[in-house]
Amino acid sequence: MIRRRNGQRSLWDAVLFGAPDPLALMEPGLRRVDELLDDDVLVDGVLEAMRGRFAQSGRRGRYGTPAEVALRMLVLKHLKGWSYETLQWEVTGNLVYRHFCRIDGGKVPDAKTMVRLGQLLEGDALRGLFNRIVQLAAKKRVTRGRKMRVDTTVVETPIRYPSDSRLCEDVTQVLCREVERARSAGVTAPRGFRNVQRSVGRRQREITQISRRPISRDAKRVALRRPYRRLLATTRRVLRQAEQTVKRARRRWQRLSGRARRGVRTMQRVIELGRRVVAQTKLRIFKGITKSALKIVSIFEPDTKILRRGKVHKPTEYGQMVKVQEAEGGIVTDIAVVTECDSKLLAPAVEHHRRVFGRVPRVVATDRGFFSLDNIRDVAVMGVRCVAVPKPGHRSPGWLARERSRPFRRARAWRAGGEARIARLKHTFGMHRTRYRGGSGVTRCAYWAGIAKNLMAIGRHGG
Repeated sequence: MIRRRNGQRSLWDAVLFGAPDPLALMEPGLRRVDELLDDDVLVDGVLEAMRGRFAQSGRRGRYGTPAEVALRMLVLKHLKGWSYETLQWEVTGNLVYRHFCRIDGGKVPDAKTMVRLGQLLEGDALRGLFNRIVQLAAKKRVTRGRKMRVDTTVVETPIRYPSDSRLCEDVTQVLCREVERARSAGVTAPRGFRNVQRSVGRRQREITQISRRPISRDAKRVALRRPYRRLLATTRRVLRQAEQTVKRARRRWQRLSGRARRGVRTMQRVIELGRRVVAQTKLRIFKGITKSALKIVSIFEPDTKILRRGKVHKPTEYGQMVKVQEAEGGIVTDIAVVTECDSKLLAPAVEHHRRVFGRVPRVVATDRGFFSLDNIRDVAVMGVRCVAVPKPGHRSPGWLARERSRPFRRARAWRAGGEARIARLKHTFGMHRTRYRGGSGVTRCAYWAGIAKNLMAIGRHGG
């Protein structure tokens, strides 16, 4: 007899046959990562970071999320490229992910809990996790440190496209909001204060319409002065009113709540940034000075830099420079935010490789941005046999013969794989544009991408 559907499973079937084994359903790569995360040093590092949240977190209070569960859920999030909400949803409804995160039939931590736990793992704690995974890769012979390649890339910060009018709009919106909050907390607002978001919005639309007119650049620059003059006058008035509010709040600081005090600190920070925004806007609009070393592109991410890397499809990027250092076997051995030019990073990179593996690599391969005669000499003195760093510009016959040698050409071909590695870090593990905000957001994003990449490389190797 053919039935339309199976009948309901009885309790007797569950007792006899039980539930399927989650380990048997787990994909092979994830199973090897599951075994790797059983390392006690990794769990202890997360435990120490969680205990440091409050003074008595390790001894008092109700039981929170275990360190092992927090580590595995954060690793799973970055392996799959999920958001915190998607992480909660997927782990709740998947038997394999429940087993991987060591939750089984327990309650899955919600998204807000995971956000707070993720914020605890930053700085030295996150760097310790990354270094421990590199040590495990070397211990399992996934890499032996015979080769090294290093390159830099840009990690974009979560900001919108910057313009002076939008920056003025952001400054006025934040300050008006915080002044109103301070007034609700009992702080007297300055005389004549009002929320100017509507008038600022009108100036913003006027500037946008003028920018779209099919007129010459000089005529457009002259036409933009009038709305920008009114916008700057409004912004300066809001800055003065916010300064007065901060002074009045300081007089009754002891009677303010914690939230009100945070609002006052926010106003102080935005007032300082707002002054810089007004100054750079005046220089660009009224004096035609567009270049400035201290130019700010976002009041929410003030560490964001304007980076021009010479790419045709994206000539200007807004973010921070990140160094990616790699050994053979697909293992990222170092990843960090840098501020120096590429030529100053080669010797410290080789020294870091020596600390990790106990010896210098046989081959060092980079692009021509790392070239300098001092770098070539210093790295050779360290004991590197083949330094494959192409020389930019004119090359002598002797230098051409060196670059045409077989070891140099092989090292240069291996270095080209670093571009694909960076692309994988960006597009598979989320390092293209960080989702984390704040001064350490880019660092957190880069380290988690490196951790996820190394775990997958170890799992694919079979270690």
